[in-house]
Amino acid sequence: MASATKSIVAELNKGEKLNGDNYEIWHMKIQYVLEEQEALEALNLTMVEPEEGTTAQHKRDKEAFSAWKRKNSLARITLLSSMENDVMREFKRFENAKEMWEALAARFGHISVTRLRQLTIRFDSYKKPHGQTMKQHLRKMSNMINELKDAGHVLTDEQQVQAVIRSLPQSWEHMKVHLTHNENIKTFEDAMRHLELEEDRLLAAKPDAELYHASSSSHGASSSKRKRPNWFDKGKGKEEGPLGKKPKFNQHERGKRPRMKKLARVKCYNCDKKGHYARDCREPKKVCTPCTFQNFAFVSSSVFLTESNPLWTVDSGATDHVAKDRGSFVEF
Repeated sequence: MASATKSIVAELNKGEKLNGDNYEIWHMKIQYVLEEQEALEALNLTMVEPEEGTTAQHKRDKEAFSAWKRKNSLARITLLSSMENDVMREFKRFENAKEMWEALAARFGHISVTRLRQLTIRFDSYKKPHGQTMKQHLRKMSNMINELKDAGHVLTDEQQVQAVIRSLPQSWEHMKVHLTHNENIKTFEDAMRHLELEEDRLLAAKPDAELYHASSSSHGASSSKRKRPNWFDKGKGKEEGPLGKKPKFNQHERGKRPRMKKLARVKCYNCDKKGHYARDCREPKKVCTPCTFQNFAFVSSSVFLTESNPLWTVDSGATDHVAKDRGSFVEF
């Protein structure tokens, strides 16, 4: 027992200690420690040393007092070891663990109206910080809900869900809509489960999106490398051939339209002569011969008329002469 107590006290000295602002969480943690040490009952019990006697009852009272005294001493040492130095100096005067516990509650455990308002405002205005995971964000909100509960302000399930929806950033707008219109989401735990599943889905899809982006960038870069070279730089009046080499021109043609060395092999499509392009040809432009179209005969198997007239006249000498009235023909 003595070695276990020393170990626990050593751990308390390393951890977070009571400083006045963290009373709520310290209040819970210290009870777990005292329960582990089997000294928790000393916070709710006080005893006075019994009178001397030889009866069996006096003997039982003596044993009970000795057990309480041991637990009281252990609880008192544990409480003082878990306080900051200035707080410890203030409360070391209490020899009884129960009295010390009540004095700490009166000093730090009272929640003023101002403190309650601060907690409420912080909870209502809380937004998910950039760079924080959804699990961390929801854990922070759960902690604030418990702080309000410990302060005496219990939120309904609907208030908790609405607070979660308000805390989501603009990038989670689709989940705001989902949580708002899904009637099956009734508690904070329901909202938390949906948000964590959505975060897992986004994280699982992120590598594929990054791979696609990298592939697209690589494809764009390779496409730009295969881009057709600019043979003529119109801005500078210079010309460049394949692989950045300048074409060779005749010195006598300087100042005229540049022509390549192999221009003699080029055939004009206008005059069928070699040595120039069709755009530079001085011959009259070739006129395309109009295409001739053959006449086509169309036969209708059925005709829809607004009036009933079964007689039709057809001129067998010309396929264009078809009419239902013989008087429409000049000759027949």
